[in-house]
Amino acid sequence: MFLTTVIFLAFAANDASLPPGKGQEIVQKSCVGCHALKVVTSKRASKEQWSALVDQMVSRGADIPDEDIETVVEYLFKNFGPADPNASEKSDDGNKTVNVNKATATELAGTLGISGKDADAIVAYRDQKGIFKEWRDLANVPGIETKKIESNKDRITF
Repeated sequence: MFLTTVIFLAFAANDASLPPGKGQEIVQKSCVGCHALKVVTSKRASKEQWSALVDQMVSRGADIPDEDIETVVEYLFKNFGPADPNASEKSDDGNKTVNVNKATATELAGTLGISGKDADAIVAYRDQKGIFKEWRDLANVPGIETKKIESNKDRITF
């Protein structure tokens, strides 16, 4: 009975391993320290979303050297990119849009190309002050680059 349990656990551990590739060791070392491997492997995100998420994790203390960040993002996108890349909501000009009143910080950062810190600030402001009615309302969020928001105003929905 004990031997059966040990064999089962060994197979279960192998099922949860990361796919091989450049970046695998960095992800294994840096991400799994705080997250269960299933959290990383079950997420499906665009390259922009992975980039925003990795930036957010680094800002929260993940130990990933600057020179390895792009490698990690490429690895995560290659192995855990969107299941259906054509399923995202598109605006008339083909760019992905985001509802600033419903999106998570990760979705905001990935779609609008803003930092995780700015995206977190938008969500916190929205939670505290209520919904945004027009893109100009985002200028009221402390520390947000208005030019960055204005350049993406066609991607913002309410």
